Amino acid sequence: MPSSSTAFLGLVALVAGAAALQRPHAPAAFPAAARAQTTAAAGAESPAAPAPTPTTDGAAPPSKSALVFGFFAAKDRELNFIKKQYAKYGYDDVVVEPSAIARLARPSGWYKVFRENAGLGKDHHLARHFDVVHCMSGGFLHLYLTRGAGVPLTCDTLLLDSTPILPKPAAFVTFARQFIRDLGAGRLVDLFPRVLHLSIVRARWSLTALRLRLQHRLLRWSSGEKLGHLTAWLRMSSAAAISGGALTSFDEISKHAERTIFSSSPRAEPPKRTVFLHNPDDPYLSHDDVLATLDAARALGMPTHVREVPTNHVQTIFRDPKTVMAALAEAEAL
Repeated sequence: MPSSSTAFLGLVALVAGAAALQRPHAPAAFPAAARAQTTAAAGAESPAAPAPTPTTDGAAPPSKSALVFGFFAAKDRELNFIKKQYAKYGYDDVVVEPSAIARLARPSGWYKVFRENAGLGKDHHLARHFDVVHCMSGGFLHLYLTRGAGVPLTCDTLLLDSTPILPKPAAFVTFARQFIRDLGAGRLVDLFPRVLHLSIVRARWSLTALRLRLQHRLLRWSSGEKLGHLTAWLRMSSAAAISGGALTSFDEISKHAERTIFSSSPRAEPPKRTVFLHNPDDPYLSHDDVLATLDAARALGMPTHVREVPTNHVQTIFRDPKTVMAALAEAEAL
């Protein structure tokens, strides 16, 4: 086959693979090689966890609660394993919230999630306080769309595990390209320049932003409601996409996410502390984004604790849960 035809087919396959991350019923976020480690760990007995320490007066230790925003397309078995890990370490109130690709990997999904959350507000099932909120991979974005919409979700310790994947095209292109590499299609990624891949994603997001603004205008007209908070958020979050990043930077929505999570949000106080747990060489993440988010948290007055790990993307809770719990304990002791 001529080399030009091969390159063309490679380009088509790569675009299709990247688009799959944004379609309903997309494949799991981690291909077979990476998921095998997670699935094996989820099916095996984990190392014995220490028993909860009793109080000095002999009474039972106070109850502890945790909320886990799962990674993209995690299986029920994997989420149940995570829940069991927290239970083994003395957390008797554990809520696990899936992060569906169809709802969180594209701007149209963000709009739907934000709108639903804004409609529920204080009646949302996550409108409460947790001792720990654990965000895995896409969980950072999930937390943003929850708190930003006015759900009064608060916590003592925020754990950012293999995240953030920021709400901007570059971050999703980084994730998608590594996903495709792990499918065994690394040569196709090499044939498709990152700059071209990024341009295509920006174009898709621009068209989506225009459609969402029109859809939202029709919603306001048909319902007779002003939907002020949702309208303001949509204008802010879609401004960069509509201009292709030329007039408004995509960093603006990332900065808004950071303020919402580490500082102000409509109805919720910020966490008391944040733990950043990640592998500096994680190819699914931009290390620069991780450092920028860490700097933003500190600039907003957020006490932070950093734990670098050798495990792969979101693998620490499966391969070495003691490290996760130790990082939480260390942060609480500071």
